[in-house]
Amino acid sequence: MRPDRSGTPFLVVGENIHATRVLRRGGRHAAELEDGSVGIAFAGPDGSRQVLAVHPDVAASRDFGVGKIKHVASAIRWGLDGGAHADQAAAYIRSMAARQAAAGADWLDLNTDEVASDSATRARAMAWLVEVVEATATVPVSIDSSDVAVLAAGVAASRQPAGRLLLNSASVERPEVLELAAATGCAAILAASGRGGMPANAEERVANAVALVEEAIARQIPPGRLYVDPLVLPVAVEPEAPSHVLAAARRLRVEYGDTIHLTGGLSNVSFGLPERRLLNDVFIDLAAEAGIDGGIIDPVASDLARVFALDRTTEPYRLAADLLLGRDPFGGEYVTAFREGRLATEGAAAG
Repeated sequence: MRPDRSGTPFLVVGENIHATRVLRRGGRHAAELEDGSVGIAFAGPDGSRQVLAVHPDVAASRDFGVGKIKHVASAIRWGLDGGAHADQAAAYIRSMAARQAAAGADWLDLNTDEVASDSATRARAMAWLVEVVEATATVPVSIDSSDVAVLAAGVAASRQPAGRLLLNSASVERPEVLELAAATGCAAILAASGRGGMPANAEERVANAVALVEEAIARQIPPGRLYVDPLVLPVAVEPEAPSHVLAAARRLRVEYGDTIHLTGGLSNVSFGLPERRLLNDVFIDLAAEAGIDGGIIDPVASDLARVFALDRTTEPYRLAADLLLGRDPFGGEYVTAFREGRLATEGAAAG
């Protein structure tokens, strides 16, 4: 938790322990083992360099063939297998958790949906992951799945008081997550999607969010345990989406004041564009100003002390804000500035 410019606490859900996450085979985290196979380098509990072999199923995957290592999925598979690699796989996951907690995460988001296609294996994977992370973590977990059975398995495996856990997420189409939250006392993220899919504008985001909040309150879930996600889409895909998110946040603050929380996958906004860190930093700053008091982000990459000290008068900040606020709707000025070397992120920081 870090204060934003106004002094309001900004709550961070660390997003990296997901089975979807990839590393480049030729990147700095990849290493070669003695037998010539590829492994994942990391710092062990004592600080020593360790290398976790890539699980055979992951090494045989299509992603691996095109140079991508699903490193979290690989560790989880070793954990489920048991045997010689299981302890090292657990150490790898714990090293990821420790880095995010040290960087200011208030929860650690855990997702196993891509470990397997069947619900039972995903649930078993979630139980393993929760137990591994909680054994050493200093912050609670956020249990993230599109499958309610997987969410329930994570809650059952946790040793934390239920009130510290976060369920990610309920939606209009998945009210059963609210049932689980009400029954267990967990907090919940409420995604502002509708029955027909993603919201098209601020009005739909607000309407969907209000419907969910009211349903949650009707189920006796305290508003302080509700974290509304107005759904951040990449600005490269939907130029008006960031503005819609900010407008929805302002309206929800008018509707509910500070009784609920507002959060979301804020780093989604930069997907497909250069200088992603700059865009993420500026959007987090704009989001906090609009009343969003948390984010599902990588706290290592998005250092909030840096974010909330950004100099808003610099050219990089202005160009990023213009793109995010619809003043540069197709990114022409932003991309030109990138090509000309005018988007150096250190230029956006306060001196």
